[in-house]
This record gives sequence, structure tokens and C-alpha cells, in this order.
Amino acid sequence: MPQLPSGKYVEIMSERARYHARRLKLRVTSTTPHRQLYPLVDILIDPTNNTHGCRGCTTFSGHTLADHEWLDQFEEGDRRWFANWLREAPQRRVIEQARTRLLAARSTASEEVHDYPSQLYSQLRDRIEALPQQRASAEQWQRTLLNMRRDGLRREELDWSRLPEFLSEHAGEAGIDKAALLESLDFTQIVPRLSNDLECDLEAHLPFTEVAKRIPTYQLQMSGYPIDDQDLCVVRYRCESPSYRIGSVRPHGRALHGSDQPRWFLLAPYGKVVTDSENSALFFPTSEAALQAADNHARSSHRLRPALTYSKPYEYMSLHGGEAYREWLVTLPDYHRSHFTAHYHERNVLLHIRTKIRHSEDGSKVLFIEELQSDWQQAIAQHGLHSGIPLAPFRKEWASLALKLMLMHVVKSDLDGIAWADGAVHALRYDREMGPLMRLYDQEIPQILTRLAKPWQASVERAYFETRSPWLHAARCDECWKVEGGAGKFSTRPRYDKSEALALIQRHTKALSMSLPILRLSAEMKRHIAEHGLPLFGEQTNKPTPLTD
Repeated sequence: MPQLPSGKYVEIMSERARYHARRLKLRVTSTTPHRQLYPLVDILIDPTNNTHGCRGCTTFSGHTLADHEWLDQFEEGDRRWFANWLREAPQRRVIEQARTRLLAARSTASEEVHDYPSQLYSQLRDRIEALPQQRASAEQWQRTLLNMRRDGLRREELDWSRLPEFLSEHAGEAGIDKAALLESLDFTQIVPRLSNDLECDLEAHLPFTEVAKRIPTYQLQMSGYPIDDQDLCVVRYRCESPSYRIGSVRPHGRALHGSDQPRWFLLAPYGKVVTDSENSALFFPTSEAALQAADNHARSSHRLRPALTYSKPYEYMSLHGGEAYREWLVTLPDYHRSHFTAHYHERNVLLHIRTKIRHSEDGSKVLFIEELQSDWQQAIAQHGLHSGIPLAPFRKEWASLALKLMLMHVVKSDLDGIAWADGAVHALRYDREMGPLMRLYDQEIPQILTRLAKPWQASVERAYFETRSPWLHAARCDECWKVEGGAGKFSTRPRYDKSEALALIQRHTKALSMSLPILRLSAEMKRHIAEHGLPLFGEQTNKPTPLTD
């Protein structure tokens, strides 16, 4: 790892090229100029001037090569040295790896962003607006806030509101208007963003089905094809929406020799002829050429969109069964510090949620939480803030925040409730008991949901779900997968791909009906969440309005 003139160590990496391409909406091709790859390559800096010179000692600077000419971590001599260093062959190869990573990927990622966070409201704001006094001194407002704290207002909401700083700046002033107090509230830094990764198949094809159906010759003649009345015309591929037909034309009554090979036609919607632009001909030499031309024509003429599916890198860790698997990311894009986790490449991932849709045996259709985790908070708990990990908001509220957002999704999707894998499931999955996990899934989640549902007299119950025993799980080993479980009692060699490993798990696990926790939402609770949202901090909801016909 090279050392800058100032003594800092520096490195560049292209591992997050796909993330930056998606964030910046950049399309990279084989002819994209080298310099235009700079926004895809991260700068890593070790600010402590350690003598190890290894990547493990560095941290993300929060910048890419696109920023290197004005990076505030660099002195003037560092900038000149770094610019020259980037022109050297080894560094050019690292930068070019960004192109390789994007072109080698069969799909590019996009995002589905949800508006649920906008439905989170501030209880602090609501309480201040409800106060009768319109003007008071800074000390009187501080006493009022203290009373709110004693009455259930979360301290973290007050700390992140910037209101304490505002009152400190105006200490001693005899009169501060309530309007000025409200105007000073600012939660911008910690406004969460909720998204799913989507896989975008750039090679999307029309949904053709194979058929073998005669088509009258006059139909092709009316479209302009020069064929004889006695020729044999057969539709071999058909797409219903949009309407495309691909077929062959063969001379009638003769064996196929040389130039008598079948000619392929392509009809677009309304019988429009699509020609072979490559050969400037009405017919295509092969069915594959006609199929490719149909895809190209649909993209240009009918806005055929690439196929989108939800990204699911960790689906293999879910319970067997269920459908509509999703991975949700809650990020803090406007937070003033930067943090990166091991599971995802996005900046400031506060937490992630893995869900499926499942049906209980009593007929309830629920959003099922497979996993709820905050790598950021977990890193702070393990290593402390002294290790350079920035303080994360929602220190005691991250699980509550996740559940509120998922409840909003339950309401919008008109599901019956929310359920989750309890601590016993996770203990089986990881082959050991894990105290923090057991507390989260068996105590914290039920308590949070019970408090949120208290105004509607709803509580956490148990319901049965058909699944398979989770004692086996898949594990990645370099480029291959293996299956293991039972606290080391069972393990295969790493010789499978992911689908083969999952199939092996299904064959060797017992089907069962598992009792798991569930919260069913009443119509009144759904209506209240849809109309009023949920609090950003805490679980004390506003008084619900009665459901009317």
C-alpha cells in the first residue's frame, strides 16, 4: 500500500462498482472512456499513519476517484502525487476492473424505494404543537421538555431534534416563541430510507411459447411476403402480449436442399412485418435471428422493459416455504458520518430485514420476518466507539423502527398480520444458542408490537406454519456451497452450487408444522396506520379514531 507525502497510507478499490453505477445511474460499456470509470472506484485512507500499510487498517474516505482533485483529506502535495500514481499501470488495471465487474455481471441492480418513512411522525412536534403557551423563556421550555421526558417522550428523539442545542444558544432569553421552537426541530440527518434491491435483466426476452400452427399464405402475402400460394407456412413461436409471431415458410411438396432451407418470418403487432436489418431482407436465416429481432423491435417500438426480480442473496438462510422473498434495507443517506457493513455495499445501512409472505394453517396471510439485524449497532456493541465506528442513531429503537415500517407494508399490501421466526429457529439455524438473538426475537419484538397494538387490544399469539426443520443450512466456501448443521454433526464437502445445496437441504429435512409468533391486525388498527402513520420514536401511538361504516 503506497504512502502519501503527508505520511498517510492510501488505496483504491473497485469492489463496489455496481453500487456506484446504480447510485449514479451510470451505464458502462466496453467503449466507456477510462476517466469516466473514476466515480466507480473508492478511495481508502488510513489517517493514523500506521506502519502496517494493509487494507484492513484503512477506512472508506467517503469519496471516489471522481473527487480526488479536491479531497480535503489530501494536502496539496498529496493531490499531485496521487494524480500521478493513478496513471501508473497497476492502478489503471484496478480502475479497469470496475468496467469488468459491470460487464461480467449478467444483470444490473436497481432500487425500489418505498414512501413508508414519510409516514413516521415526531411525537415531540405533536406535543409542542398541543401546548397552550405560545411564548416562554429558554429555561421554561427546557423544564417543559423535561416534563415530556417524564411522560414518556424518548430521550433519543429529543437528542436528535437539535432542540437542546437551539435552547442552549438562546439561554437567558426572556421570550422564545413556540413557532421558533417548532422551526428549530430538524431530524434531517436521521430520516430513514427504505428500499429493496432489484435485479434488472438487460437481456430480457419476449415471453414466446412454442407452437405448430398453420397460417394461410394469403395472410403473409397481404403483409408483403413474396411467397407462392402452395408454400407451407407455419407459426412456430407466439407471444400474446405484445402480439408477435415467428414462423417458417417452406416450399410445398419438395424436400429441403441447399437454398430450399426454411425461411423465417416475423410479424409484429397488427401484422406489421419486421425485416432482417442485418441482411436487408424480409426473411431471417434462422429462428434464433428472428427471436433476437423480435426482442429488439419490442424494446424500441413497444417499450419492452427489462425483467425485474427482487435481489435475494441471502434467501438460502430462510425457512423452507413461503413466497415473495424480499430483502429490505433501511439506510440513513443524510447522516453526517459514513459507515459500511459486511452484508451490503450501500452507505449507512442502519438495518436490514428479510421477509416472505406465508400462510398460517388457520388461513392468515402474513408478512413473515425471517431476520431482523443491524450490523452497525452490532459492531458498536462488539467493538465500541473507540474503534472508529461512528455513533448510529436509533441505538435502542432500530428494531422498533424496522417493525413500524413493516407494519406499514402489511397495511398497504392488505395482509392479515405480521409473524416472525423466533429464537428457537435461529438457534437451530446457527447451531448454537445466542443470547442477544433470543432476546430480540423472543422478548423485544413481542414487546414492541404489543405496545404498538395496545390501543386496539391486540396481542402477540402463536400460529402454525408448514415448513421444514431448519437444522441444516447452506454455507458458502469460496465459489462453491456446502450443507452443514447439527452443531457439526453433519457437513458435506463444498461441491455444490446454491440451488443444489438448497435441494439437498429439502431432501434431508423433515416436513413439520411449526408454532411461531404472530400479531394479527384489526381493521381499526390498519385504518389508523394508513391515515395517521406511526411515531418515529417510541411505541406510544396517537389515540385511534373509531372505524365507521
